[in-house]
Amino acid sequence: MTPVHLSLTPDHVLLNRKFASKQEVIRVIGEIMVRCGEVTPRYVLGMIEKEDQYSTWITEGVALPHGTNEVKSEVLRNSVVLVQIPGGVDWGNGKTVHVAIGLAGTGNEEHLKLLAALAGVLQHQANIERLRSSDSEEEVIGMLTAEGQEETS
Repeated sequence: MTPVHLSLTPDHVLLNRKFASKQEVIRVIGEIMVRCGEVTPRYVLGMIEKEDQYSTWITEGVALPHGTNEVKSEVLRNSVVLVQIPGGVDWGNGKTVHVAIGLAGTGNEEHLKLLAALAGVLQHQANIERLRSSDSEEEVIGMLTAEGQEETS
């Protein structure tokens, strides 16, 4: 499995959170990315715009919010931010999200590498359940970076 090539730190993992809307989730993800110098504020607006255009819900209980094509140049370095929402948040169209993983890749190739690596983790229901229920930032980081990526059935 292709590892996510980034430095993921505990401040990029928010566990056991509650949100009133998907827009609020995306804003919080974007605030972390901006604060850490990974994207510009314009990228965050592009993330909200992308969600307004097309849902980023990808599988049962999981969404991957990211920016539109127009804001790709606003990514300063690769970023992944995971937000765990045990009670869920309405993601529209009858979908509830318990894990939102915001991403930003520098250029098309890096963006696709991030998506592929995350897909590798999310293809296993057991991994989704661990991300949804973990109470350890370190466990989540291990799952999303090279040291923790193992086949789980």
